[in-house]
Amino acid sequence: MIPSTPPPTGTVARARLSLATAVSFDTQRMASESETNDDPSRVVIALDHSRSDGNKAVWPMNNSDPRWEYRLRDDESWRIGLAEMWVKKQMPIQEEGRTKAEMEADRLKALGVEQLVRSPRPPPREMIQELPEDANGPDYWKIHVMDLKKKGTVDEEIDHPFNLDWVLTHDYLKDYFVRLPLQPAFVPRIGEVVLFTYSLEGRLETNTETNVVEMRAEDGRWLGMPEWRAGVVTQVSEEESSFLDIVQETKKQQPISYSGFRVETLPDPLADDKSYSLHYKYVPLRCIKPFGSFERWLWPTPREKLHPSIENAMTTMASYSLLHKVRFKGTWPNARIGCKGIYIGPELLAVADTVRLKPFGLKAEDMETSQGELKSGLEPPLNDVMVIEAIWLELGDCDADPHSEQLARSMVPFIAGKVYTRDPHRLNRVMPFDPAPLEKLTPKEVDDAFQQVGMRVYGRWYRVAAGKTCVVTPGMILGRCYEPEATQLHFGTTDLDYDLHGILSGRRYSVQVDARIPAGLEFFWGDNRVETLGLATMNGIDVGPAADQRDNPLRWQAILRILKGSTSESDYRTADLGITRTGPGPGRPRGARKTYSAVSKNSKLVRTGLGAMTENEDSGEGPSNTADSDPSDMDLSETELMAPIPFREQSEGPEYVP
Repeated sequence: MIPSTPPPTGTVARARLSLATAVSFDTQRMASESETNDDPSRVVIALDHSRSDGNKAVWPMNNSDPRWEYRLRDDESWRIGLAEMWVKKQMPIQEEGRTKAEMEADRLKALGVEQLVRSPRPPPREMIQELPEDANGPDYWKIHVMDLKKKGTVDEEIDHPFNLDWVLTHDYLKDYFVRLPLQPAFVPRIGEVVLFTYSLEGRLETNTETNVVEMRAEDGRWLGMPEWRAGVVTQVSEEESSFLDIVQETKKQQPISYSGFRVETLPDPLADDKSYSLHYKYVPLRCIKPFGSFERWLWPTPREKLHPSIENAMTTMASYSLLHKVRFKGTWPNARIGCKGIYIGPELLAVADTVRLKPFGLKAEDMETSQGELKSGLEPPLNDVMVIEAIWLELGDCDADPHSEQLARSMVPFIAGKVYTRDPHRLNRVMPFDPAPLEKLTPKEVDDAFQQVGMRVYGRWYRVAAGKTCVVTPGMILGRCYEPEATQLHFGTTDLDYDLHGILSGRRYSVQVDARIPAGLEFFWGDNRVETLGLATMNGIDVGPAADQRDNPLRWQAILRILKGSTSESDYRTADLGITRTGPGPGRPRGARKTYSAVSKNSKLVRTGLGAMTENEDSGEGPSNTADSDPSDMDLSETELMAPIPFREQSEGPEYVP
């Protein structure tokens, strides 16, 4: 064995000792034992030190890179040498005149006598069950389903060591979702679609004469509407955000490239031209607004005068993609894939988030007149929120046939958690939850129930369904519930319906224009955020199906096997790490560009679920227009607004197991 640099240590390294080294060690041991053991059947072979792998002078150097100065090498030559020494010791015959077949027979005989480690006899071919694979390697989801059928019941952590996406993102996402609950709800997250402007003069206020949100200078002059566009957040601020950041640019310790947010203009998710992604800007939080509230900031700009990126964002409103799949569990034939997050439309939602639920059965048409205009004087019906405890993809009636393209008859995402309301007359409306009497929360119970601080400012809260865990589908969720101070600063109100019609009408538009949504379904299911938004680059780096890594999946499979300890010469050649290959690598030629439509956009998991049934929470009557009492008035000083958001640990309680 030729050691790498630095030398391997530990049990794994010891297990990687080559056959030749093991035989050499055994031969030396035999020599020492022969001094006290007179067994005539024991043969002692004096090693030829010129062949020893302990002689550094014979270690091959394959590359100038010190990381690859030495490598594991096939031990066949060492075994041949040992066999030749054995032959010379046992058979005093000359090699001249012997046929290659005779020498090979002697070599095999030698190895049969002296070999310390023997490979097990392979099982009959008919007993070998081939694991399903796809173009990117093992088809892990099919393997999970096959394992479920074999065992009947499984509950295991997901580990996909030869899936490139999983290997590159798992550790990062694991750490990310641990830290995410410490971040205020109003702070934009990576991958979210937002409304932003390159610059903002003065403050945003509603011009009472025109009822339009405009920029207002310090001297009171109206400066018109900002030049809004839609973009995706690709970097977030490295400094803590305060409530005051929402309305003005505060002093930061670091420059804007670190204290601000990098937002890249959103390209058309259905077209090949992704050049808009190159139009990016580092902006402070005051230049960013939640995209779901686009109606508030864009009215009354006609459609033809809006930046094209806004329509691109509207196209993705009816979409979702699961993030950080961590657990596979189930009892045959049903299973679920547990996740830590889910993108719904423009926002990322995670376990422990408080999200706003739309009124059961409400559609955009219910809020519009016959001419399509928004009804005036419509009382806000939005008062329900959920604290997320679990997110999963439900697989119904799984298919364990390794040759079948389908994983299950149905695949539906679910979000579960405790539901609370501000409406004391909640039971008068149609709802999908347990009709148990409402329970009023005490101030301490409010603080314990919500991750966000200051939720008492919203008013009185009531527990729905007697505290039982409720389950909804993505269509019932509008977005995160921000801290009341943030809601007030963004929208001048603490009502929770500031984007109700915008979200519903945006989803309606998305279903009409997004050709990726199959007929009869209400959402596009993307395997990841890059696919959902149709991105080709993020932070100037090729991502998703446009990335170079997708050109040669076999190479990356070989690299992953090497990282797991493979010493196969074939893997080293395929990996093209500059060790055994010469000449250029197998990547695509310089200048060759792939169009987005020319690559497969759906993974095996998504591809088999596009025909799955979806939620029907919109069946039934809409809610009655009952409004809660006025929320508490807020009197916040600038000192309070500038203070960092206090972090609180989650309250103790039984863990929910879906």
